[in-house]
Formats: sequence, C-alpha cells, structure tokens
Amino acid sequence: MRKLQLSLALLLCSPIWAQVPTLVVTHVTVIVPSETSSRADTTVLIAKDKIVEVGPSAKIKVPRGIRVVDGSGKFLIPALWDMHVHTENAERDFPMFIANGVLGVRNMAGVAKDVFRWRKETASGEMLGPQIVAAGPLIDGPEPAHPEHAIPVRNAAGGKRAVQSLKAMGSDFVKVYDGVPRDAYFAIAEESKKVGLPFVGHIPGSIRVVEASNAGQHSLEHGAYLAGGSTYEDEAIKQETSGPDVMEEAKQTGNFSLIPEDIAKKGNALLDHLSHERLAELYRTFVKNGTYLTPTLVVQRARVFVDQISKQPDSRRRYMTTSEQEAWKPENDMFSKYRTPTYIAYQRREYTETLNGIKLAQELGVQLLAGTDVVAPYTYPGFSLHDELSLLVEAGLTPLEALRTATVNPAQFFGFKNVGAIAPGMRANLVLLDANPLLSIANTKRISAVIMRGTLYRRKQLDDFLNRSAQIASSQTH
Repeated sequence: MRKLQLSLALLLCSPIWAQVPTLVVTHVTVIVPSETSSRADTTVLIAKDKIVEVGPSAKIKVPRGIRVVDGSGKFLIPALWDMHVHTENAERDFPMFIANGVLGVRNMAGVAKDVFRWRKETASGEMLGPQIVAAGPLIDGPEPAHPEHAIPVRNAAGGKRAVQSLKAMGSDFVKVYDGVPRDAYFAIAEESKKVGLPFVGHIPGSIRVVEASNAGQHSLEHGAYLAGGSTYEDEAIKQETSGPDVMEEAKQTGNFSLIPEDIAKKGNALLDHLSHERLAELYRTFVKNGTYLTPTLVVQRARVFVDQISKQPDSRRRYMTTSEQEAWKPENDMFSKYRTPTYIAYQRREYTETLNGIKLAQELGVQLLAGTDVVAPYTYPGFSLHDELSLLVEAGLTPLEALRTATVNPAQFFGFKNVGAIAPGMRANLVLLDANPLLSIANTKRISAVIMRGTLYRRKQLDDFLNRSAQIASSQTH
C-alpha cells in the first residue's frame, strides 16, 4: 500500500501530470511580436497558467473534456503591458486593465503600503488584477513635488540611504524625480547598482541627458529627451540651477503665468538649437547603454490639445469620478489654467518635434516602452494603452513595432523569460482579437476574450468588469 501511495504521489508531482491541458485555443492566427510573420491556423494548449504546446492545428490533437475556444478568423497576441502607471483606485482600475488586455503594469510611484499590498494580492490571486512591478515611493529633492509618496534627499549620503530604504521595503526598482540634487543623483545611481535595483525615472534639472544614460539609468520617462540633442542644453541647465526662482516669484506676485512663460522660453531655446546629428548621437548612446525610452505620448497629447479633447464627448469618462473629471478641465488643471499663447504654441511645437524624435529613436534601435501615466488628465486605465500604441504608429512606427513596445520590450526590460511571447513555458496571459493588429494597430481594441493566468474571460465578462468599474466611479466622490 505504501508503494502504491508513493507511486501515486510521484505521478501527481510529475511534469506530465502537471501539464494536462485545461484550455485550448484552436484554428487561431498567432502573432509573436518578436517575429516578422504570423502563424495561421494554429492551436495553443494551456495547462493551468502555462502554455504547454503551440503548433499547426492539423498536427495537434486536442484532448477530450477540456474547454475549447474556436479561434477561427481571430488573432492571438501576448498580453499587453503599461509601463508607466500610477494606481490610486485599484478596485476600479484593475478591472479596466484586464478588460483591455493589459495584464502587466509598472507602477511608477505610489504609497508603499498600498502598492506593495496590491502587488502581493494580485500575485497570489487574492485580488484580481494585472502583474505589478512597483517602485513604491520615488526619490525627489528636499521639497518633493509629491510628498505623499516621495523620499526627500538633500545630498549624496541621503541618496544612498534612500536607495537602501527602498531595497529594504521591497521595491522592484528606484525612481528618481526632478528635484534630486546632482551629487545625490550619482550616489543613487551607484548605490542602486550595489543593491541590485534598476533605477529609472525623470532626469533632474542639473543632469545632462547623456550623463543619465552613462550613469546607467535604465529608462527615461516622458518624451523623446530632445534637450540632449540641443547645443543649448548646458546653458539651459545653468539657468535651471542658478537662475532666478520663477516659482517663488510667481508665489510672491500671484502671477502664476510666469511659470509657463518661463518653460516656453527655455523650451523654445532648446528647440531652436536642436541638432539632428547631436540627437542621433545621443540615441546611439542609448542603444549602447541599454537605455529605454517611455514616451507617454498619450498624456503629452492630452495636455497639448486639452481644449479640444475636453470638449469632445468620450464614453470612457463614465469610469472616472465626478471630482476627477472636474479636476481635469483646463480651467482647473494646474498644467492648463495658467497657460499663455506663447506656452500653447511651444507645447504644439514640442509635441511635433517629439514625434519626430521618437521616429528617429526607433530607426536607430532605441528600445521604446508603451506607457500612459494614468490617471493623468484624459487618460483611462487600460484604454489609454491602446491610444499610446496608435500614437506610436502616428510617430512612424509600424503596427508590429508598436506592438513590441507593450509586449517584447517590457519582457526584455525586466529580464522576464515567461511573458511577451506565445510559446511553450510562457505564462498563459493572452488577448484574442477579432481583427489583425498588424494591418491596423487600432485592432488591438477589438478584444474578443482575454486569457489571464490560464483563465478565460469572454467579451461579456469583460464588459461586466467595465460596468463594475463605472459603478464604482459613480459611487465615489473623492
């Protein structure tokens, strides 16, 4: 009897038993973003939360008694990643991510006790939500812009301590912000390497773009970092670090339009001296150093064209609370209410040059990451990732290249071996589409079903998720 029990225990623990399929997608066209061609009439076998077999439908025998999804006329892609989010309302946001096929997010700063709890609960299955890679609090200067989730530092010693504290609390990476002093920045870079944490984020005003890349900053957030391609960069840094304090002057005079005017003046000077050769050399340095760019075009576009966007009907606003919608309006949002004509013109000029920069970066081999900065004004969890992909195509990427920014590139960025592709051994996080995204990137929005960790969610269930998010938003007043 003991021998029989031992044999049964070994059988239950064997790889063969563990890989008994639980779900199969048949006759589907599989799109693997790392490849240049798709695979028609393919069958994908899934066992629990792993893909166990992928091959021609004619050659794969489908076991009896398992759930079958007929993928005829449909297209299967790896689940998407949003590589720049700020979640504050997980109960509402997570279903929106899932319904949009966004099953992985990089949380770029938040209150540690909340973000790390969500990371743990989604990983264990206690909470339904995307895979989370999280910074926890960011590191900023002595007077942080977001004190509720920031570690303020004044010098190199403070920078080192901040990194050590992030390591101790379980952060997945270090995010630096605008106000970090120069000596602290390089101390953060050095200490991050020592403790084994990647460091990412903004570039403080005292740091040249190429210095950030050479220091090992793994990703740069927002835009194309055109300043690094301008011969005016050093002068701009000098003005930023030793010029008059425009913020303080605005506070004292009550004339807050001084701030956008100053931004426009410095920004136009940088663009006036933009050198294509210098920018190309910067991007080649990014490639050499493995520096990624997260442009977040969707949030930049929303700020540039806020007057038009705010007036356009958008059914997605039902997912946002009344207070959020009010705060987004140009007359209320701090980025918009004090604008001047000069600043508005500068914003449009910068956006056009950013699109040109992103195209050049892609052509030169810079690795791009799709990110949205949700929930910045007029961005929506899950939905805006698809908008970002469309804007990357508008900038000059092909649909396949854009798809890579939300699948293959995130996997490479993190060093993950089990996401970003459709192959045996990969996590069963997949999106079933009704149309080919390689013909039009807008087809990533045409979601028939989502498979998350081997569990199938059909369109009706996804719509139920969205309706639940809308109900949560309508019941909240904060």
